[in-house]
Amino acid sequence: MADMNLLKYARARDDRDFVWRVAAAMTIEAQYKLGANPDMTIEARKLMDWVLDNPMIDDQLMIAFASTDETVAEHITIMDGAVRTANVPDEAIKSVVGRHWDLVAARRFGANQ
Repeated sequence: MADMNLLKYARARDDRDFVWRVAAAMTIEAQYKLGANPDMTIEARKLMDWVLDNPMIDDQLMIAFASTDETVAEHITIMDGAVRTANVPDEAIKSVVGRHWDLVAARRFGANQ
């Protein structure tokens, strides 16, 4: 079978459940940051506040990071034109969100925005 990674990366965003799972992982990360109050950049704190004020709202950049992460993409399948992301472990999505939080925050709330 031909390499289908690019198609998997793109089509994962079509799966509403996947998008919701990324949004849920962002909400969980924001709640953690609120409670733990770790050292954060101003942008990371703004992202935390934005997520808490707008829970479960899609963040297209974070969804793109999640769908293109190898540990996530390896569990995405496309069969008969349908994308399936149900086999992606929640921990893989949560890990992507945690690793990319600061980058997404900087892109969304950085000085150039």
